[in-house]
Amino acid sequence: MNHHPAFIVFTDLDGTLLDHDDYSWAPARDALARLRDLAIPLIAVSSKTLAELHALNDRDSLFDGLIGENGGVIALGNIVMQPGPATATIDQARNAISQALDIPVAGFRTSTPHQIATTTGLDLTSAALAGQRHCSDPLIWQPSEYHIQTAIDIARQHGLQLVRGGRFHTLCGTTDKALAMQIVLTHLKDKGRLTANDGPVSVIALGDSPNDASMLRAADIAVQIPPKRGMPPILDLGGKPAFLAPHPGPQGWNHMIHHILDHQISDITAR
Repeated sequence: MNHHPAFIVFTDLDGTLLDHDDYSWAPARDALARLRDLAIPLIAVSSKTLAELHALNDRDSLFDGLIGENGGVIALGNIVMQPGPATATIDQARNAISQALDIPVAGFRTSTPHQIATTTGLDLTSAALAGQRHCSDPLIWQPSEYHIQTAIDIARQHGLQLVRGGRFHTLCGTTDKALAMQIVLTHLKDKGRLTANDGPVSVIALGDSPNDASMLRAADIAVQIPPKRGMPPILDLGGKPAFLAPHPGPQGWNHMIHHILDHQISDITAR
C-alpha cells in the first residue's frame, strides 16, 4: 500500500465515526472512500476490545490499524503490542479486590457472555467479544464508597488505577490514547510506511469525549465531534486549538475530513 506522504488519521469510534444511537458509519462513506483513494492510513482508537474492533474491521474493512482498551493494546496487521499492563496483573488485582471486600466482585474477563449481556444489554455475540480483554477489566459489583476506595488502594498497589466510567469502574493501567498513537507512529515510520517527501507527516485526530483529549492534544490537527444531544464537553487540550465539527457523529466526521484535506492538500500543492 503506497501511503499518502502527508497524513495519517486516528479516530475514536462511538459518537465520533460511529453514530451514537445506531453505530452506523454510513454518513462518513464519502470521506472514508477519499482516505482510501489517497492511501491515507486510518487507525481506530477505542475503549473497545481488539476482538470487538477486529469483528468490525473484518465486516467493513475500514481501518489500517487498531488501538483498543483506551490505548492499552495495539494491532497492526499480524503484530500485537500491549503497552498496557500485563493481563496477569489485571487478574491479580481483581482477585485481591474480591478477596478484600464483603460483596461479590466479578470482571468481564471472568464472566460468561450471558452474565455480561445481562449486565450491559449487549447481545450474546457482542458480550463475548467485550469479554476478550487484554489489559483492562470493568468490574461487575454493587459497591459503596468504602468499597470503591478500598479497590482504588488495591489497584494502586498493583500499579493500576480504577477508573469510573459512565456505567462501570474499570481496572486499567496508566496508558492512554496519546501514548498508543505515538507507538503506532513510531512503528510505521520504522517500517518505512510513513514517509513525507514534502515535510513531516501530519497527524489528524478526531474524538468526542474527555478520554480523547490526550489524543487530540498530541495531534497536529484536532477535531472535536459534538454530541447528538446537549452541549459539547469542554476538553482539556492544554490550550491547543481544535476544530469543532458542525454536525455530530459520522456526519460531522465526514464534513471535517473533507474540509481538512481540501485545505491541507491545496496548501501542499501551492508550495
